[in-house]
Amino acid sequence: MASRELVIGGVHAVRTALARAPGDALELWLRREREHAAADGLEETARGLGIAVQRAGGETLDKLYGDSHHQGVVLRRRAPATLAVHALLERLASRPAPPLLLILDGVQDPRNFGACLRAADGAGADAVIYPRDKSAPLGSVMAKAASGAVDSVGLAAVPNLARAMRELAAAGIWITGTAHDAPGDLYAADFRPPAALVLGNEGSGLRHLTRERCDALVRIPMHGVVDSLNVATAAAVCLYEARRQRGA
Repeated sequence: MASRELVIGGVHAVRTALARAPGDALELWLRREREHAAADGLEETARGLGIAVQRAGGETLDKLYGDSHHQGVVLRRRAPATLAVHALLERLASRPAPPLLLILDGVQDPRNFGACLRAADGAGADAVIYPRDKSAPLGSVMAKAASGAVDSVGLAAVPNLARAMRELAAAGIWITGTAHDAPGDLYAADFRPPAALVLGNEGSGLRHLTRERCDALVRIPMHGVVDSLNVATAAAVCLYEARRQRGA
């Protein structure tokens, strides 16, 4: 499989990919035994788009996907396209609601990254911005954890995160970083104006220059023995607080 290709599985993720990024789809694989109407519907959609459809046994699909949790539906596809910051800002300018962005500063685990994308989708974030060379690869493992969100949330892979944050600030977006030693409380921050939330690496958190580019730093209050949350859980907490403030 080429490096710019990935494999996704599951009815929901494949349906999302065919609906939102049909031009990236290369080949649909379905379990030979017809198990449910959803798979047949995907086959009809794929054939209508001119995408090749293959039928195979479960073991073949397991090998192609990497495990057995694919619901008998596997799609081989190109990796989703990413945006430059200026293109993202142009897209956001045409939307009536104030932007809500997630910035990931060096998240290395593709499962964490994918889970962050899924949280961003659920909270209605417009895009996820991340450093192109200091993040988990945009591949099959990430796509599996994202469960379709690689196609529903804008992705901006940037060569220099600090420079990208300057562009966001110049466009009027307030940037809030998260850190366990921050003086501010997440729930005291105002996320109703155009906002970007920044979360750091799983081990070291935000890099020094990233912290400097933030307009404010906040912490998630912890009330137990553990002093921090997994980055994907923290992203969900922060994004949903922003969504709560903005209303449903």
